[in-house]
Amino acid sequence: MKIWLASADLKLIEEHFPAGIFSGVITNPKVVAEAGRPPLEFFREVCRIAPAAWYQLRDASAAGMLKEAETFLAIDPEKMRIKVPATRAGFEVIATLSKRNHQVMATIVPTASWLVFALAAGARFVAPYGGMLQKRGLASKMEEVVRMQRIIDAQKSAAELCVGIYDVTEFPVYAAQGVRSCFVWGRDVASFLSQPLVDEAAAGFHGDWEALSVY
Repeated sequence: MKIWLASADLKLIEEHFPAGIFSGVITNPKVVAEAGRPPLEFFREVCRIAPAAWYQLRDASAAGMLKEAETFLAIDPEKMRIKVPATRAGFEVIATLSKRNHQVMATIVPTASWLVFALAAGARFVAPYGGMLQKRGLASKMEEVVRMQRIIDAQKSAAELCVGIYDVTEFPVYAAQGVRSCFVWGRDVASFLSQPLVDEAAAGFHGDWEALSVY
């Protein structure tokens, strides 16, 4: 399962990427705003540290989004990836960028029906927004994600859902359902990567080694 880090904190990114757990950095407009610096400058720094980075397009027109995509892809064509809002104009952008063999994620995909449209447009990655359904009492976020994954599997599609993880217990649940990508917020990294049982066992092993006089 690929795990992406949603953060604008370059120090946090530098701290955690050597562990090899994260596939790259994923952002949305709020995350980019938190960087407090020009987006192009920020993503140049991210590409220096991380193996891949997702940038979400901001313009509402297809022509504007394609122009913006070209600007950010030029930072590093191998590392930069593009998130596109799944609007009518967004589908056109997804189709165009996918035909150019760029890594494209459709974002704001609230329902399984909208997933089908995103896949038809050529999205290689999809960010489910099942939480929107849950807030309106229409369906649970997890149920809609599982429904989407079943469609991907039934179609034998190579597309990947990228779900937001808000509790560490969600990792195995989504992984068991075949979801291949997820992201975690920077604020949660420290708690997610803390496991008292591991710390306890490691401390025990350390004590055993310390007791061996041969060392």
